[in-house]
Amino acid sequence: MQILKNKTAAIAIAILLTISMSASMMLIPNASAHTPKWIIPTYAYINVAPNPVGVNQPVFIIMWLDSTFDPAADLANNYRFQNYQLTITDPNGTSSKQTFAYIADPTSDQDYSYTPTQAGTYNFTFNFPGQDITTSNDSPTSAFINDTYSASVASTTLTVQSTPVASASNGAPLPTSYWERPIYGENTQWYQISSNWLGTGAPVEPSVGSGDIGAFAENAQMERNPGDAIGPLTSHVMWTKPLQSGGIVGGNNFAVQGDTYFEGSAYDQRFTNPIIMDGMLYYQAPLGYSSEGSLAGGISSGTYCVNLVTGQLVWSSTQIPAGQISFGYIMSVHEPNQNGVMPPVLFTSNFAQAYDADTGILLFNVTNVPGGASFFAPGAPETMGPSGEHLRYIATNLGTPTHPNWYLAQWNSSDLWNYNINVGGGTLSPATSTFSITAPSFFGPPTTTTYTDTVNGGASSMYDWNISIPQTNVYGSFSEVDAVYNDMLICMSGTFPGLTSTDFYQTSDTPYTYFAISINPSSTSFGQVLWSNTVQPPNGNLTVLAGPCDPTVSDGQGGTGVFTEGYKETMQWVGYSMTTGKQIWGPTASQTALDYFGNPIFPNVMAQLAYGNLYSMGYGGVLYCYSLTHGTLLWTYGNGGEGNTTGAGFNSPFGEYPSFINAVGNGVIYIVASEHTINSPIFKGELERAVNATNGAEIWTISGYTGEFASMSYAMADGYSTYFNGYDNQIYSVGQGPSATTVTAPDTAVPIGTSVVIRGTVMDVSAGTKQDEQAADFPNGVPVASDASMKDWMGYVYQQQPLPTNFTGVPVQISVLDSNNNHYVIGTAYTTISGTYSLTYTPKVVTGNYTVIATFAGTNSYWPSFAMSSFAVTNAAAAVTPAPTAVPPASNTNTYILGSAIAIIIVIIIIGAVLMLMMRKRHL
Repeated sequence: MQILKNKTAAIAIAILLTISMSASMMLIPNASAHTPKWIIPTYAYINVAPNPVGVNQPVFIIMWLDSTFDPAADLANNYRFQNYQLTITDPNGTSSKQTFAYIADPTSDQDYSYTPTQAGTYNFTFNFPGQDITTSNDSPTSAFINDTYSASVASTTLTVQSTPVASASNGAPLPTSYWERPIYGENTQWYQISSNWLGTGAPVEPSVGSGDIGAFAENAQMERNPGDAIGPLTSHVMWTKPLQSGGIVGGNNFAVQGDTYFEGSAYDQRFTNPIIMDGMLYYQAPLGYSSEGSLAGGISSGTYCVNLVTGQLVWSSTQIPAGQISFGYIMSVHEPNQNGVMPPVLFTSNFAQAYDADTGILLFNVTNVPGGASFFAPGAPETMGPSGEHLRYIATNLGTPTHPNWYLAQWNSSDLWNYNINVGGGTLSPATSTFSITAPSFFGPPTTTTYTDTVNGGASSMYDWNISIPQTNVYGSFSEVDAVYNDMLICMSGTFPGLTSTDFYQTSDTPYTYFAISINPSSTSFGQVLWSNTVQPPNGNLTVLAGPCDPTVSDGQGGTGVFTEGYKETMQWVGYSMTTGKQIWGPTASQTALDYFGNPIFPNVMAQLAYGNLYSMGYGGVLYCYSLTHGTLLWTYGNGGEGNTTGAGFNSPFGEYPSFINAVGNGVIYIVASEHTINSPIFKGELERAVNATNGAEIWTISGYTGEFASMSYAMADGYSTYFNGYDNQIYSVGQGPSATTVTAPDTAVPIGTSVVIRGTVMDVSAGTKQDEQAADFPNGVPVASDASMKDWMGYVYQQQPLPTNFTGVPVQISVLDSNNNHYVIGTAYTTISGTYSLTYTPKVVTGNYTVIATFAGTNSYWPSFAMSSFAVTNAAAAVTPAPTAVPPASNTNTYILGSAIAIIIVIIIIGAVLMLMMRKRHL
């Protein structure tokens, strides 16, 4: 026998019972204390489901009474029934009893899970022993003190069969054809192919897949990859959208021949911090030379929401402050009266303003949020909780520098909302102050609107806990390095070795100490220092930078339990154990010299952790993969031959294209080419890339230059990547697109044994093929291409590049269903550069109607499609005309006489037919 507790089922059932329970609550008399005492009757109920069930399949048991313990019982107090008893008797007559000392649900409901182990009939009996109401289990002021709830009992049976009962479906299997959001609510398994990208302001950037190109944060290190982003396995273009004037200007009026429109280097990015939620792409457009999209007077170029798959505009707004959207927020809420994920929200920096992501409408303002980060001040360490909440760890010294008294608190963004379970709604915390926003007007001066929905983000209710951490007082002062949800906070006391801020040539090389604080409230070590390790500075006056960490399974993500450091001058890495704080490997061998320049904004070595590895790539254009377990170099990409090179030749003064990791997901490293300041015209040959995270094999490339600096110009979700291309100043979306297959067969019947030609097309029907330029260039549609041809083919279709000479098409399987209902494959055809295919087939056995099916199975670039047609085959013998008997040729005279005689006979026949018809009419 196995007894299990199922909290999820309990919550779901409690919700269903709340309505019926509330009706019963109204039947209890509402009175003051009284004599004699009341004996309040109760009615017990029990339900077991599913029924029948198979051996070793769990059932869910619901036990409840007709009334609650007290009309005022709710989650805020402890007015509860006690000592429910459940007796389970198996088919052999053996009984087991379970007592529930305290009924937590205020509706009087108690849920339980049980797994029967033998076939037969089980009996379930719920016994409520009755209960006196005393001050020990009720409010002293209750009107029911000294009254008694009477005992009651309920029973039911369960039929257990040897064969299992079919379990509930998980919905449709993962899709095998083109799909878009919303994902139908029954298709729960589709979470595996869908994701979001919450932006650089999210605690794990983006929370679904990249790691922090917070590589553009102060220490230029990237955060740990949470591992559930879904990116493309193809460079197939879904659509492009002009962001601003781009590409070659034209004419001969400039000192630089072939000069290009400004693409944003380095401090005026055109496309910054894109966000993807629920299949929608959110971005703020530039205006003029300004990257933040605003000019004097409050005029803004707007915030845009477009469909990630089609590029279709959903909404735009000029009322959201230009350049201020920081992150997307998706919060899961599971309360007694509501379950599910809240509609997505767009937040400006540090939660200052909240906007509804479905409409762009302002929701509320937030003030006094602690630990906010800025570009040069990362702020309090932040992590994401299991429901999407942002958790910040605020360390405060309530003492003095010489006599510290450190406290640590966990700030929780979910408390911005107050979920009022009694009325069944989610409401904002009380608004106590006003908030004004200035909206532009194109027909007059800007208008100012005042709002009163303002939440105090610094209120005590925003904190989950605030504890003393006296063991840290010995360090005097310290800084927080990284946080792992419900596990530990890694801190550092002292100063990292490196150049000081006051004198470029002055170095600090004193020892420093790592230590970890438990932030797991369920642990006996909560608030205590778990370990401490003093580190000696490396030789050579090196600058040490804190790197990202890869927690163990304690955070639910898996991982190696390693945190890292980087050495700036030598481009090396060192690994430390998160269990002991001790160094376990490194320093690694130095990376290529150009990696000294780091990323486009800070000259620091960079890292991204994922799949148990550390990936590093920078100005040197080489991707390094190190094992996080032992620090060994596993492979490199970019310094090999064809398919493994970032070599630029004479196109760049660096020899290689500076390249940077922008996203990690579904086993792939996504890379962009970028620089601090690019020349104009932009160096030719820059590429976006995708590389296998396991072995470094190149998966795809496409022409593109993604200028980045203090923020990303790249986002990825749902199997699509979207990025800014400085070559034409357009937004690109790439991923697997829809296809359309056609097939035709002869319209007339053919004799058996006669060859027929089956032909058709396979075309790309993604939204981009319907854009003005593409529709004009390809009036008959854009043909599909093989994955191997995709880079050059997309260059031809979308980037005005020459028609590729190495084009290859895709296979199309042709099968038939004959008149005897036999189905068989008759061959495979391949599409041409026009999108057409053909196959010759000779039916030799069966006559009658044939159905033709043309199937394109799909590739990484296109979803599958198929088409059907038909033709007929006749019996050859019946269709043959007998050969005429040979006769001697007639003279011309005989021919004329014979022809005249035949003509006369025909005329006589016609006249006779007419006369007969006239006589018939006369008789009628």
